[in-house]
Amino acid sequence: MNPPLITERADAASDLQQVQAQLEEIVAASGRVQVAQENLARAKVLARDHMEDSKVRFLLLRLQESAGLNEGMAEQWATLLEECPDDLQIVRFCATRLVKERHLDEALALVDRHLPASATNPDRLFSRAKLLSDIRAHDQSDALFRRLITQYTDRNMRVEFAKRLRKRGLLADAFDAIAPVAKHLAPGSKAAELAEGLASDYAFYQRFESEEALAGKDVRIVSMKHAILHFRNRKIAEHTADKPVSVALVTGSLGPGGAERQLTRLAGELTRLAESPEHQPPDIVMRPKKVEVMVKQHTEPSGSPKKQDDFFLPVLVKARIPVTEINRLPAISVSHQSVPEGSLSRLLEQLPPPVHYGVTRLAPVLRANSFDVVSLWQDGTCLFGALAALLAGAPTIHLVFRGLPPNIRKDRFREEYPELYQALALVPGVVFVSNSRKAAEAYSEWLGIPIMRFHILYNGVPDLATDASDADKEKWKAFQEATSDATETIGGVFRLEPDKRPQLWIKLAALYLKDRPQARFVIVGDGRLRDIIEALAEELNVTGRLLLVGLSNHVGFWYSQMDASVLLSRYEGLPNVLIEAQLLGVPVISTPAGGAGECFVEGETGHLLTDVDHPDMHEACEKVVSMVDRVRTNQELRAHSRQRAKELFSLDAMLTKFMSICMPAMSESENDERIDLAPRRLKQA
Repeated sequence: MNPPLITERADAASDLQQVQAQLEEIVAASGRVQVAQENLARAKVLARDHMEDSKVRFLLLRLQESAGLNEGMAEQWATLLEECPDDLQIVRFCATRLVKERHLDEALALVDRHLPASATNPDRLFSRAKLLSDIRAHDQSDALFRRLITQYTDRNMRVEFAKRLRKRGLLADAFDAIAPVAKHLAPGSKAAELAEGLASDYAFYQRFESEEALAGKDVRIVSMKHAILHFRNRKIAEHTADKPVSVALVTGSLGPGGAERQLTRLAGELTRLAESPEHQPPDIVMRPKKVEVMVKQHTEPSGSPKKQDDFFLPVLVKARIPVTEINRLPAISVSHQSVPEGSLSRLLEQLPPPVHYGVTRLAPVLRANSFDVVSLWQDGTCLFGALAALLAGAPTIHLVFRGLPPNIRKDRFREEYPELYQALALVPGVVFVSNSRKAAEAYSEWLGIPIMRFHILYNGVPDLATDASDADKEKWKAFQEATSDATETIGGVFRLEPDKRPQLWIKLAALYLKDRPQARFVIVGDGRLRDIIEALAEELNVTGRLLLVGLSNHVGFWYSQMDASVLLSRYEGLPNVLIEAQLLGVPVISTPAGGAGECFVEGETGHLLTDVDHPDMHEACEKVVSMVDRVRTNQELRAHSRQRAKELFSLDAMLTKFMSICMPAMSESENDERIDLAPRRLKQA
């Protein structure tokens, strides 16, 4: 019989092994965020009495990663790594965590520390190559893999390299890596299956692209391109103007942004027109019969920071406009959808993740509802929605651009975009839409698509009421009393986000106060940079002359308190805030971002600064002073500003234009004329 102490130790060891095994099962089953979140409580209970064991803590941390938890994770990984510096699995997760937090240099330093490039052991170098790949240092990883497969005959190195290349979509490169050893792989092994699959796929894609074109190319993008081109000869039934159309407006979120606001307004106006055709504007050629909004996400995932993705949802709900949240739709695989067998079906099996998302979630619901028009708003939505709309048979598909293209906004660029848009340009029924001439020209130049293919859909902005909530009135009264000596009020309505450059706005205020010390400043909006803005205002002694209103549903009230409105954005589409200010007769000063210059008459109802990248704050101050002083002595400028804004940016003008592009076909000459006329009117205004 074993002594009691030995038995207890054996039982404890057995218990620990069971806990480890159960945790491994839980982690393996928690690939989706929601599942991981649901499993986390159970895992914590299992791990509670074994937290001194490094493997238990390792598995629990992995589950927390899968559940999307971020707070304190870096510190927990670092602590675990200190205890287990030779555990390469822990090194890997620490490095990938650093990459997730955008600390790539630190991740590389961690790899260099644990698996230095100077190592001579091929196994250590092999581990280094894999780890570099894990942290997406692909140039370094690929170079090391290629060196290893050249110097050593270990088939595992070629198989691993091929597997990783294939995962990144680099089919031709993966095939080249494994081909020299393909005949020597054990029949039926996973490596042999990989080689056979690569050979088969490579032969299939050579039917669409040459070997040279496939080299270094993500085959998922190739699949997307040719799946779209499958529809280049599609036939669209004619749609007469007297037949109402059903419209789906598709967007990424309903957050507090300009595009989301405009889509919400458009949905409301279309619904009003559908329900009350007797109020149809005289120039409208057809009317809607059904309107629905489809949004990728408006529900905040539990445990994530609030992003207000549902900001405009109450407006749609109040108007009784159906809203579908795409994230909540079931993912239906292509094999369970009515897709023709053959090349298209195979292409749809290998798509970029966002496109696959749309094909499996959005396409089935579009097919079931059979919309006449699917209007996709902004680049990200075009990416996940365009192929889905084609598969669903939507006769008219809008690609609605709301700002400058992603080749200019590098943080938003994806390799898929050029191929996506250039392929869609060849498909009947696809309509390119921009909310400013400036953005249309930029997309046209970038993609090599003729400008005549673009329609300009200017923002429709309703007359703004100038009433206020009690809270807003109290804020303004307190600020008035604190700045009772004020000679002028300079305002701005924008989100406190990097693109809007609120720090620059505060610096402008500080500079302006040096010459006009009795001025005061109001910012309406909120965002991630609020704390930074408050600190900067304090540092520059602006706080006493500045009111940070935060979010408000009564922006008309705040405009009515301003003598001038200033926008210093780096990127814009057609800024609603400039139009809103003009509607209330408030002169504007703006950087030349996007279509800002199309919102007002330069030198009359506003001023455009010279440089968008590096605005001259002295120039900005001079132009603000100029507009403030001019509008005081010439009240007709306010009236002119209001009249012009109503003519160009009314809800009726937006509605008329939108319905005109809901027909499946429109002649290029008519389209070209419509675009060219818009800037001429602006120049004459």
